[in-house]
Amino acid sequence: MSEKIRLAAMDIDGTLLGKNKKLTDYTIEVLDRAAAAGIHIVIASGRALQAIPETLCRVEGIEYVITSNGSSVFSLKNQERIFEKDMTSEQIMMILDFYRNYECPMEIFIKGIPYTSEEYFRFPERFGAFGSAAEYVKTTRNPVKDIRAFAMEHKDEIEGINFIMNHMELKTEMREKLEAMGGIYVTSSVPRYIEISHGDVCKYAALKWLANELNICPEEIIAFGDGENDLEMIQYAGIGVAMENGIDRVKKAADRIAPSCDENGVARVLEEFL
Repeated sequence: MSEKIRLAAMDIDGTLLGKNKKLTDYTIEVLDRAAAAGIHIVIASGRALQAIPETLCRVEGIEYVITSNGSSVFSLKNQERIFEKDMTSEQIMMILDFYRNYECPMEIFIKGIPYTSEEYFRFPERFGAFGSAAEYVKTTRNPVKDIRAFAMEHKDEIEGINFIMNHMELKTEMREKLEAMGGIYVTSSVPRYIEISHGDVCKYAALKWLANELNICPEEIIAFGDGENDLEMIQYAGIGVAMENGIDRVKKAADRIAPSCDENGVARVLEEFL
């Protein structure tokens, strides 16, 4: 491995995983080889810890997982939350007050566990989640009867909130209002989501914290991503890599473009440094 690269950070959906949501043997082999060469392998996802694919958690070379768009960093070996930046109770109250005017599903993340309403959990197709997306909801979310009351009860320990959108016009309206509130981080990893965290949170901030803990400078980091929530991380890394299937904004900010997630793009670029 190049002496410059000491840490490789990578998104999951649309980056490590393609349309079939499976990690290929080739990618696992390259990640293990990189780790054996002394590179810290870090997953950086909008997912909560409980929603990280089991196949990824079993890859021996992966040490750390940045979750909930940077609200948490977990040591994968012992499942310990080593960095946390939850939303404040005031932010939660502000968002719940805003949410009174809308009927879209809501998800909340608490200590790595994602919760959502029973209706969305049972019938995700009603809200635009079909096929693998519907399966993802049913296998990773924990249903509660009254998600608003549940959020109120846990307002002091929420990592982040997702709103699930089935109509893009409504998403635009809600996002503009949320961003106008200030003090919160608003992003979108996939078109159906509005993702909200503390204003000091993003993948870049969590990655910077972890790099400082490991005494690694930005020039020694390579980062891979495809979506809006990967932008700051791509800009921070010494080598920012956007996937061919990524959005234009991320590709313009990147130092180079990798083959698509369906072509083992992460592994093919990372292997160049081996």
